[in-house]
Amino acid sequence: MSSIKIAIPNNKLYLPILQNCESVALQNNFTIIRTTEQQCAELLLTNRVDIALISPLAYGEAVGQVDYRIIPASAVSAEGFTGIASVYFSPFLQTIHTVAVPNPDDFITLAGRLILIEKFDIHTTVIPTMGSLDELLAKADATIVWNEPTLPPSSLDITEEWMDAFENPLPIAFWVCRPEELPDNITETINSFASDGLPATQIIHDHDCDSPESHDNAYGEFREGAMFWKWSDKTEEWLDQTLDALFYHSYIPAIPAVKIFGRDAVE
Repeated sequence: MSSIKIAIPNNKLYLPILQNCESVALQNNFTIIRTTEQQCAELLLTNRVDIALISPLAYGEAVGQVDYRIIPASAVSAEGFTGIASVYFSPFLQTIHTVAVPNPDDFITLAGRLILIEKFDIHTTVIPTMGSLDELLAKADATIVWNEPTLPPSSLDITEEWMDAFENPLPIAFWVCRPEELPDNITETINSFASDGLPATQIIHDHDCDSPESHDNAYGEFREGAMFWKWSDKTEEWLDQTLDALFYHSYIPAIPAVKIFGRDAVE
């Protein structure tokens, strides 16, 4: 078999499941391609890579074109407050019509817009643009961004609001392949990309407090959430529900079955 090509998005959020990917790829003669989230989806869809780390949106958009399989290895999902991505509003806000976004094609941008629709019946126009937070908010009524340590507390935490709006955690990325032959140990190999000792679940607390009792009320109410770094039966349920939401809001043409590599036979 020729060298397996794997597409990975350039996003620091995924570092915990990719810490060892370069060394493992070298040992297994894999080719790693680092690119945008959208390009990862395109490379897999057009059969230019064998495996890609993609979003629920990319999985759903391929329905009717490719019969994908999910490799049940590492994955990225979020529940409640995590601080990974946010919606910020202009200080001069009167109405919300536009959102300035540095990553218009990332699934997290769509997740933020769906929250505005689902919770507030606010439909927005995207303005793709780069810049600091102040520069983004000078160009639109709001912005949706992946969080950075330098950013202030946000108006809306996307994963927290997603849980409130859709009543299930948000699956963000997982490994997907076409239903062609791959090594029998591919799941274990992909798992070995992750940092050593990475837990399946990582609890997140706002302001590094451990409990409501230790929380400083000066920061506002106690908030907590979790990052999930492994694929599980629960992840499959969350993905099913997320695909339902994407179909309901007309972002995918149909609801694809969630098919697992090694479990669901090729038809």
